[in-house]
This record gives sequence, structure tokens and C-alpha cells, in this order.
Amino acid sequence: MTTARRGRFAGLDIVWLQSPPWHGVWTRQNHFARRLAADGARILYVENPVAIRARIKAGLRAAAPQEVEPGITVMELPLQLPGSRTSSLIGAINGHRFAGAVKRESARLGFGCPLVWCRLPAAIHTLERLAPRGVVYDVTDDYDYYATSEAERALTRRREQRLAARANQIFTTSEELRTKLCSLASTPVTPVSNGVDSMFFNDSPRDDPLQDVPHPRIGFVGLVASWMDFDLLSRLAAKWPKQVVIVGPVKPEVEQRLAAIPGLVRVGAVPHREVPTYLRAFDVCIQPHVINELRHRSDPLKVIEYLATGRPIVSVALRSLEPLRPVVELASTADDFVRLVAERIDDPRPELALSRRAVAATRNWDTLYLTVAERIERLWRREAR
Repeated sequence: MTTARRGRFAGLDIVWLQSPPWHGVWTRQNHFARRLAADGARILYVENPVAIRARIKAGLRAAAPQEVEPGITVMELPLQLPGSRTSSLIGAINGHRFAGAVKRESARLGFGCPLVWCRLPAAIHTLERLAPRGVVYDVTDDYDYYATSEAERALTRRREQRLAARANQIFTTSEELRTKLCSLASTPVTPVSNGVDSMFFNDSPRDDPLQDVPHPRIGFVGLVASWMDFDLLSRLAAKWPKQVVIVGPVKPEVEQRLAAIPGLVRVGAVPHREVPTYLRAFDVCIQPHVINELRHRSDPLKVIEYLATGRPIVSVALRSLEPLRPVVELASTADDFVRLVAERIDDPRPELALSRRAVAATRNWDTLYLTVAERIERLWRREAR
């Protein structure tokens, strides 16, 4: 039985296409979906399709859809045929299968004509087989730079052009991405940066989750994937053995590289609500990513969460972080990174703690959501005419 929804968006159904796992590392998709649902929308949150190898480990059948919070149902997609990143044909076949699954679950939930929220160019194959009321494209990365060949890059660009042309509203995490998307479509493009939850500002005493790890503690929280600088991690772990802490899930393709680094303290994935407790247990927070064009164009969410704790932060030097240089230490080389971590251990500059928190406070998810909600309401009312 469907429970009647109340609020600003009561009557609005949203299909959230191909997003990170709901129970994984939280991203803006979780934060905006949760707030829209709290405002009355009904959301079908469709997780990214998993690779065959991962699905075999978990069992070939997708898990049954589950209501994870009031108004939010999470579903898995059918098994993904390999090769969609480089083949339009396979992408179309997968899109046909995915759209069928989404339609069936939407019908079960009693969805009418939904709004569709997309975050990946590859979602165009599914989107084109649905009949949405409107389309939102939320751009968090320059997906051209995920490609490993020119052919794949060209296919990604064509998909993104089609998606941008179908979108009624585009959000981007940076001005660089906004400039790019404005060149692809006449659709309204609104920059909305990544943010931080209010709970990260709470300094209430908690049990120390790292009580067996000696100080100083150098810590990273987030998804460990190919964008990590494993050589830099090795140097940090060699200088501070058993004091460099990694909190978060690890992509299977980099598991061996991470496991080969001696001296790391690996915690694994933790629920989102527990992340602030780990951050407050660190002496220095780090962002040890590789420096490339993909990272330059990103808006690292974890750095904003680090800032909310007031802890010292050392990151690789990314263009997107230049505005934060007064409160974030930026390193252009591995030598600089190690040196800056050592300096912040010796002198954490506590006088900057309030400044770090003040910067984070300007990027609270609740405040950022106001812009998203205003644009969604405008789109919803216009398309409902």
C-alpha cells in the first residue's frame, strides 16, 4: 500500500537513474534525494549496474527493491552486459533491459509520469526508452577524462551531447563544468557545489573508533579507486607506519595495489553517520589523489567534510581547490605533500579551525538544496501545464 505523501513536492515522482549504491560512500545524489523525499517527493533510486564478476559474487539475481527511507525505494538493475563503455549497440541493449526493469518497478510503486534525474552520459540509453515528465542532468565530473581511448572518449561525448539536449535542467559542481555544458545545450545550467551535513560540525565527545592507532593519525575517508596516488600513500605509510588510516570501500580493480602497501590501517566502509567520528579522530586529514585533468575538474566532497571538523587538511594541488588555499594546504609534489603533513602534525594551526568551519558552513547541504528545490519546482510546475 502506498502511503500518501505531504509537502512541497507531494505528487512528484522522480526516477533517479544509475547512481552510486545508496549504502555506499554518500554523494550529492543521496543528499539531494533525501531532501526531496522529505519535501514530499516519491523517489525510485536506481543504483549503478554492477559488473558481471561482482554480481556473480553477490548472486546472479538483483536484490529485491527496498524502501530505505520514507519516500525512497532503492532498486538494483539487471545484470549488465559487458562492453557498453565502448559500444553503442551494447549500450542500447543494456538501456533497453534497464528501462524495462525501471518501468516495472515504477508501475509497482504507482508512479505516474516521473521526472528523471541522470548523472552519467551512459544513462541516455535508458532515458530514451522512458517517457519522463522532465529530465535533470547532474554533472559532477568531466566524463571525457574517464575514457581510456579516443574511441571511448568520442562515444562518451556523443552520449553527453544527447543527454544535455534532452535535459530540461542541468546542475554542475563547478564553473568549468558549467562552461562545458553551456556549449553543449541551451538548457539552463546552474552551478551547485558539493556540500556537507550539519552533523560534521558537532564536536560532542564520542568513543574513539581508532583507540588502538597511535597519534599522530593521518587519515583519508572516501572511495579508494584508480584516482588514488598509491605511490604517495606508500611514502606516507613508510614515514608514519600504522598511523595512516584509510576509511572507505575499495574498488576491486585497485584492491591489490592498496594491499601491497605495508603499514596502512584499513578500516573499510562505515555508515555515513559514523564518518564524522572518524574524522574527529584524525590529526591531519589528507586527499592523496593523482593530479590529472579529471581531478582538476572535480569538486572533492570529502575536503568540505574535512573542513567542517576544523582539522588540518593536506591535499594535492587541484585547480578546483585553489579558492580554499587559505584553509587547505595544497601540495604540487609528493615531497611537498609529505612535508606539509609533517608541518601540520608539528603545528596544526588551531587558530585556523574556526576559519575552516566557517568555509564549510557556506556549503551546507541544506543551503545548497534550496537552489536545487527552486529549480526542480520550476521545472515540475512548467512540465505539469
